Amino acid sequence: MPLINVGIDASGLAAGKQATGLQRYLGALVAHLAARAEQDGLRLFLYFVRPVPPTACAPGRPLSRARPGSFIRWRIAPFERGWQRIGMGLAMQRDRLDVFHFPGPRMAVYCPKPSVVTFHDLAALSVEADQTHKERRYLPDALDAGRRATALIAVSQSARAEVAQYLGRTDVTVIPEGVDLAQFAPAPPAAVDALRARYGLERYILCVGTLQTRKNHLGLIAAFERIQARIPHSLVLAGGDGSGAEAIRAHLSTHPNPRVRLLGYVEESILPALYTGADVLALPSLWEGFGLPLVEAMASETPVLSSNTSSLAEIAGNAALLVNPRDIDDIARGLLTILTESALRERLINAGRERARTLSWDRAAEQTAAVYRATAHRRPQQGGSKRDESA
Repeated sequence: MPLINVGIDASGLAAGKQATGLQRYLGALVAHLAARAEQDGLRLFLYFVRPVPPTACAPGRPLSRARPGSFIRWRIAPFERGWQRIGMGLAMQRDRLDVFHFPGPRMAVYCPKPSVVTFHDLAALSVEADQTHKERRYLPDALDAGRRATALIAVSQSARAEVAQYLGRTDVTVIPEGVDLAQFAPAPPAAVDALRARYGLERYILCVGTLQTRKNHLGLIAAFERIQARIPHSLVLAGGDGSGAEAIRAHLSTHPNPRVRLLGYVEESILPALYTGADVLALPSLWEGFGLPLVEAMASETPVLSSNTSSLAEIAGNAALLVNPRDIDDIARGLLTILTESALRERLINAGRERARTLSWDRAAEQTAAVYRATAHRRPQQGGSKRDESA
């Protein structure tokens, strides 16, 4: 198998910020591509806009599994200003790349090599009324990347349908995200007890995800408030601040509720214990491109409640109780049902375990490598972006 040179925009792994779904996708994919690089005939060039801090290479972090070596190279931008506009493209030529992968829908303005772009969703168009200005501001970049990319990957059939609807492109390869079963599995009782003690938790309903408007945290809180007198649980929201955080805090300020807990950002290393300790994982988002917490909870043998919209119904299959995320009563009924009906809980746990086993990061890496090989040496889009970008 001839060796091909593949560039990946890996800056998100060295940004020093709390990992969002996009960074977790990037990290898992890079780690598994690195593990397969020799057998798949890939030489990976990881591009970073800033120097990589030592903390990004600590044990357990994705870059600890993708260190420079025979099949892996790191490239640090010699300058930050203008890197996205022209510097990255010049580096692609210098490294004699065959293909370049942008893991999120934002391309370099000058991209002289065949490009692969991953689309996670186009929620800014699909649920426009529920998106903030901050979330919508990325839309022009996404539309530009979708038009210029040589090849597109979508993480779900739902995301693929959005790309077809809004960009008119049907040449999209669907490669679902995965779950690391070595990491996400029922945590030992001691780990769960330690987590409960750390956060002062007893029985709880869990929601994992950045506090964004489209994650529908306010709808989940309203549903919990309707049933909390009938259950002993707290509602635990684990996620860093996003565009919906202010509205959530404003609601809790005017409607104080000691049984609604905001944990803030939670390190990935303690997520298995957090999932395992929960009686249910609730993810009633208005829109998701994939919904990684859903399959992580399933792998941890926690029953799941989710939405009957976007990718969530597709990814869950028959392994979650699905509700209408815009119907507070439906969410409340679903929560109460999943908490009180033992036969349903057992069925969901068993189905979730089996569903998680079908979603593998190694398989995602293998399929992504196949897209690289099919895209390499194709003619890239001529010229740069129509958008006037300066960085």
